[in-house]
Amino acid sequence: MTLLLAGCAAPPANRVLPQRSADDRYVFDFDRGVPLIREGRRVVVRDEAAPFRKGPDLYWLWDEADRLWLYRASDGAVWYYARGAEGWRRHVWTGERSEHPERDLLPPLGLYPPCPSRE
Repeated sequence: MTLLLAGCAAPPANRVLPQRSADDRYVFDFDRGVPLIREGRRVVVRDEAAPFRKGPDLYWLWDEADRLWLYRASDGAVWYYARGAEGWRRHVWTGERSEHPERDLLPPLGLYPPCPSRE
């Protein structure tokens, strides 16, 4: 019996779990489909109200500023989690551009799959 492994590869960075932030301070994962961010052993985000769950059309990636980005291929929705003075919050990213594009917040390169799902 011959086992053909051609085409098998490690999952792309935007599908690796658990996924560590750029500075290795935070870890993103899912618990029963619910998004979870930990700092060490402490859970800092468990978002039961998130409008998404782990699935084949969801992609995630940290940016260099420790924001966690999520993209749902089925409808093109993008969210990000960012830490501020009041703690972690989930935001909807609209992609709108300002008069100062150099300041616009953009998802990290690699968030989107090379061939988005049409399922």
